[in-house]
Amino acid sequence: MKDLPKQMLYVNDVFSNARDLGLIQVKAQQDEQSSRKISIDGKSYISFMSNNYLAFENDERVKEAAIEGIRKYGMQTSISRMYMSFDHYLELEDKLEKIFGLPTFLASSTTLGHFAYLPVIIGRNDAVIMDQFVHESVQLAVSTLKADGYHVEMVKHSQMDMLERRIKMLSEKYDNIWYMADSVYSMHGDTAPMKDIETLLNTYDKFKAYIDDAHGMSWIGEHGKGYALHNIPRHEKMYVITSLNKGFGAFSSALVFPNKLTKQTVYNCGGALRFSAPTLHAGITAASCIADIHLSEEIYERQMRLNELITVFKQKAKELDLPVINYAHTPQFFLGLGSVELLIRFSQFLMSKDFLLSPSTVPAVPVKHSGFRISLSLYQTVNDVKNLLDLLAEYIEVLEKEGSFNKEQVLKGFKMSDKQRQLV
Repeated sequence: MKDLPKQMLYVNDVFSNARDLGLIQVKAQQDEQSSRKISIDGKSYISFMSNNYLAFENDERVKEAAIEGIRKYGMQTSISRMYMSFDHYLELEDKLEKIFGLPTFLASSTTLGHFAYLPVIIGRNDAVIMDQFVHESVQLAVSTLKADGYHVEMVKHSQMDMLERRIKMLSEKYDNIWYMADSVYSMHGDTAPMKDIETLLNTYDKFKAYIDDAHGMSWIGEHGKGYALHNIPRHEKMYVITSLNKGFGAFSSALVFPNKLTKQTVYNCGGALRFSAPTLHAGITAASCIADIHLSEEIYERQMRLNELITVFKQKAKELDLPVINYAHTPQFFLGLGSVELLIRFSQFLMSKDFLLSPSTVPAVPVKHSGFRISLSLYQTVNDVKNLLDLLAEYIEVLEKEGSFNKEQVLKGFKMSDKQRQLV
């Protein structure tokens, strides 16, 4: 193996230490007494780690649908869909088109979808602008375009004034200007300014947007169509991709197109789709079952229950003055701690109190922006949320008294105003 560069060595050391302390890379089991808990070494924990926001993955109907898919079709059929598609793939796409109100095609993963989608829709004389925090899978796909000589640059996170300046400048030279963004950013849970993006789409003929709606799916919008399409239901210059894993709770991804011509062109020319096997049959039949729920009134009941948890979290965290980095109304929050050492201490404390959170540090975030990603889902109760926040507040108070933690200093390190944090 090659000698690791300095940054990778540091990441390896941090992760190895956390693993040795039993904080990551642990062997877990589904708790036998409760599907909402996780068991590690025989001890049960309440998890705030899952991105399956609406708790579909353990729904008995979904599991039965997955089993039926295996019974009927087997585990997989290793034939590219370029040549043939079984009926259940086409049925799922029909249901998804009813959910989104737009032409839709399946890819076996969101990452694979980027690699199929982007090289087809972005022209040789187009420019690509990525948001600073757009998901790494998008950045990876764009990097192949950059390596092929395409113009690629990055703008500060959600800075629409900076984006607009670059649109004006680049329009003088390039045919189209593409903006790559997440609808809901996976780390801090903040949202893209969709209405501002829509204004730019309507103002500049050459401007187009590619939105990764992976963390916006299911928990918001008519039929759970997701955050992006909830805010901009249809725009001829907006291209959307979403995950059927996270909020949707199954497997695969959906490429959502502004028109049928683009769908057929990506289907024909997206090499990553042409030369890969389709999603496993169980994933498709499970997703089809979940799509039926999205097209029923039940989706709104689930959205309402999750909305209650989000509201409780925001109100309680504000009351306790916790260093939550962003208060956007999404099921994803980030508790800023500032250092790896504090992150480890907090992790050990929370595990001793039977809670699991997602520790986040380099390379996902800068080392001084270490903290916890807190994911809300229907596996939790209102009391779970309140108890977690009370524990965090109590431990922060202990550390502040001993001089080990400075809340104001942590927030200052993120360089965000109260308005940016959506405190006001």
